[in-house]
Amino acid sequence: MDRLDQSATPPATPFDWPRSNLEPLPWFPFTVAASRGHDGVAGRLALRAERAYRHLRKLLAFTPRFRLLVLDRRDWPRFAEVETYGIAHFTQAGNLVLGAAPADAWRDIARELARKLPAPALGALTKVHGRDLLYAHAPDLRGVSDALIAHEIARLLLDQAGARFPRGWMKDAFANYALVAVLGETDPTGLHRIGTLAEATRALAAITPAASALRAGLAPFHAMLVQLALTRAAYEAYADAQDAPLARWFALVTRMPPEASLRAASPQGAEHLGAALRCSIAPDADHELGRMLTHEVHAAIGALVTDDPPEASLRAAAPQGAEHLGAVLRCSAWHQPVAQAA
Repeated sequence: MDRLDQSATPPATPFDWPRSNLEPLPWFPFTVAASRGHDGVAGRLALRAERAYRHLRKLLAFTPRFRLLVLDRRDWPRFAEVETYGIAHFTQAGNLVLGAAPADAWRDIARELARKLPAPALGALTKVHGRDLLYAHAPDLRGVSDALIAHEIARLLLDQAGARFPRGWMKDAFANYALVAVLGETDPTGLHRIGTLAEATRALAAITPAASALRAGLAPFHAMLVQLALTRAAYEAYADAQDAPLARWFALVTRMPPEASLRAASPQGAEHLGAALRCSIAPDADHELGRMLTHEVHAAIGALVTDDPPEASLRAAAPQGAEHLGAVLRCSAWHQPVAQAA
């Protein structure tokens, strides 16, 4: 679930169809191109991307611009900027690159979960996700990768909107909240998959790195644990207030002007104004930042900046909502086992 931490700009030039040797898929609000012979899976992924695009555009009143490329292993090296096949990411040219097949890393992560999770938690995962075809004792996580498209689109939207976060990992926390919100509105089955995975890995809190380590070269398995800890906070906020806190958070991180424009507008007072804005939007002290996010966004999000494990922090910050995730997971719509992916 980790990715290159780079900003994506909108496509600057028309797509070069003749040189690409890719097939177009028309009738989407963004360009869709697929490796030949993979138009079926590309159409499925494009529909999922379109649902995320439309929901986030409406919620946040911002329209991201990108192309969607669905590639097989042969075409991957020509367009992708992440070497490992199947890892969803945006390129600097504004292309959302997806694999026509799930990344092999999901199978490695599933095997690690089977090794480290307590038996009850592992059993709950395999009941929902099915068993991996190669490692029968591990859950089949191939269905999870499709759901993460919303996470990538949210990150792109933040980049193009000029959002600024006081901590690098907060962009991922925002994107995970966007993922939960999109799935909650468009894909209850996908929400169930992500929710059960996040809930099961609560048992691994003792080996989950701090959120601040997310961009420090973590192994995929440990990066996944951090991402799921952030996702649990997103579930808390969504269960309590749906996507209203997400919209407030977006307004908060996009209202701070770049320091260059401050200097152009008022060279003499730019440093004072910039310092004041940094104090109000990105305070240095964690407790000040947490307090601001609790007040402006949601207590579950504010709790993420503390040094406590995410679950303990959430309970300390919002004891009245500490059981919200469990309540959501117990909803009847979330108790239906999901058939194993083909």
